[in-house]
Amino acid sequence: MDWLISILAFVMLYLHGLRSFSQEVTQLGGRGLRAFLRRVTSSDAGGAAAGAVSAALVQSSAAVNAIALGLSHGGSLSPRAAWSVMVGSNVGTTLTAWLVAFKVVGLGAVFLTAGGLGSLYGPARFRTHARALFYFGLIFLALDLISSTLRPLASHPGVAEWRAVIDAPLPALIFGIVLTVLVQSSSVVVGLTVIAVSQGLMAPLDSLWVVVGANLGTTSSAVLASLALGAAERKVARLNVAMEVLGLVLFAVLLRPLAPAILGLVEDQGRQVAMVHTLYNLACAGATLALLPGIWNRVHPEGRG
Repeated sequence: MDWLISILAFVMLYLHGLRSFSQEVTQLGGRGLRAFLRRVTSSDAGGAAAGAVSAALVQSSAAVNAIALGLSHGGSLSPRAAWSVMVGSNVGTTLTAWLVAFKVVGLGAVFLTAGGLGSLYGPARFRTHARALFYFGLIFLALDLISSTLRPLASHPGVAEWRAVIDAPLPALIFGIVLTVLVQSSSVVVGLTVIAVSQGLMAPLDSLWVVVGANLGTTSSAVLASLALGAAERKVARLNVAMEVLGLVLFAVLLRPLAPAILGLVEDQGRQVAMVHTLYNLACAGATLALLPGIWNRVHPEGRG
């Protein structure tokens, strides 16, 4: 029970750290982020690139998607531009998996300490930046604590039974979807998956279905946000869901058969998951951008707007 409470506490630290970091960065550069999105979304590829960069900075595709839908509702972005931003946002969040895989989590205490001192005693004009650095450190300190707590679990006899439950594609996919809907963050689920694979709690091939499920589950954030907006934004949110379903098909048909060969390119299992996660999101975004003009003209015949 003590172990379970510790794990839950560290996961809560991770969730709150990620949410607070996203809020601080969005507040810090919110006006600039909105202007940046308006400026570079004149083309589908530009919108996707803007979504990827924004999500990498904010560390939350849900936050970027909500901003894009809000700008669309306010008339600052066209619905098609908002969708192109959402196409790229999932690519941006793959940065989290790479940071975890390359053990950047070990620097969490350094970032947290520097940010904490800066926010308390630094010059007033830099304290907002220091708070963002503090929460950035909290994210990775929490991941480091989770990793350390999970390490002894690899030798537990119950782990084999747990792995047997999700060693098939469908259960692993559903697990990823449900967990992401519950925590409302694919970054959290993917980060925890990389740690689980690194600790031997999950096989790399099985984890890929969890990652795909996380991408599907994160569309729930956009769907929920769109309910309070207009019909155009609800249509964009549904198209975002369709994009992830397309990604699932691409993964099952094309990428999954190649996954063993791709995993064999690197030795570190955490980096294996990060690499396939990135390739999956790039393939999904590329396919969507290629199909976007035809799809948009069919569902939105009045044109780009």
